[in-house]
Amino acid sequence: MLSKFFNKLRNSLAVYHFSTSFKEVGFCIKILDLLWKENLIRGYTKKNGLITVLLRYYDGSPTCCRLTIVSRPRDRIYLSSLDLCRLSQDFGVLIVSTPKGVMTAESAIRKGDGGEILGYAS
Repeated sequence: MLSKFFNKLRNSLAVYHFSTSFKEVGFCIKILDLLWKENLIRGYTKKNGLITVLLRYYDGSPTCCRLTIVSRPRDRIYLSSLDLCRLSQDFGVLIVSTPKGVMTAESAIRKGDGGEILGYAS
């Protein structure tokens, strides 16, 4: 489901849509919260089982220009907090699934947790 979610957002940003809608999934809500806190989307609304994501643009170009999935079902990538500290400087916002929930790499490093790298956005 994460791949469909990222593809839908990426395609909408590529053709400069104002917003995009898709079916509500609880896991994607957590990722949307992270994207909103990092100021990569303008927000989202939930209504009747649909989520409408409002996309953010700055000077005619999308603020979130890269959305990539890192960990796939056949190739799961797990990193410790030390490895996250080394890796987080090279990417924009790393999205990590830890035992304490889905969070950014910076939050995981502060809490001392490692986990599965789901994807990144920049």
